[in-house]
Amino acid sequence: MTYRLLDRYWFEFLWAMTLKEIKARYKKAILGFLWIFLNPLLQMVTIGVIFQFFVPVKVDNYFLFLFTGLLPWNFFSYSVTKNTPIMTHERSLIKKSNFPRETIVLSVIFSNLFHMLIAWSLLIVVLIADKIFFEQYSSIEVVFYSLRLLWSIPLILWLTMLTTGFSLLFSALNVKYRDVNFLVQAIIPLWFYATPLVYTLQILPDFLGSLLYLNPMTGLIELFHAALLKQPIYEPELVLLDLFLSVIFFLLGCWVFLKESPYFDDWV
Repeated sequence: MTYRLLDRYWFEFLWAMTLKEIKARYKKAILGFLWIFLNPLLQMVTIGVIFQFFVPVKVDNYFLFLFTGLLPWNFFSYSVTKNTPIMTHERSLIKKSNFPRETIVLSVIFSNLFHMLIAWSLLIVVLIADKIFFEQYSSIEVVFYSLRLLWSIPLILWLTMLTTGFSLLFSALNVKYRDVNFLVQAIIPLWFYATPLVYTLQILPDFLGSLLYLNPMTGLIELFHAALLKQPIYEPELVLLDLFLSVIFFLLGCWVFLKESPYFDDWV
């Protein structure tokens, strides 16, 4: 797949597919792009009220803690969930035209990435404003904190790589085994609670906190919290394990998709 990035026509086709996804997502929605920020905001308030007041979690700025994790999680879960059955949903396009099949999957990911980056930019503004007006940071402290936020750039690239790997893998397998879509829909809610989004690993027993690093989203979310909110990382050395797992899943997804995509016409 990598060599196709050098093909101008492949890139133009992917760009066109991505624009189509972006325009279609909020078509005829009255609030339009406001849902980019409203959706995680409503999730944050709902989950925050439950866990902050009924199941207390001791975290400073708990609502910001939630929002910082929910943005990358929503990007990941929405992309994987939508992409898993996408080849069967686009069967008419696949049977009608000859084009690189991976562009369908990538267009969904890049469209969701576009939306996440808008919400992420607003979050950065809120975080910096919080340091200036509520925590009374000096000018030099604000500058250093703003530079710290740049760590989110490689983290977003890592997140995109992991999302691409799982999306390609599940979408390819679902063409042949339709149970994969039902399995993903069942796993995603469990995956949510196996990721430190509404809690910190510090409150868990040692063996369980370490075990959750087998979920590659764990290290990612911890790093997002560390970069933006200065939250401590439970086991820094295990974050490298999550990076390694992410690369493995990305390569596996690319390999399976390219191996199976020539047969999509017959199976969809």
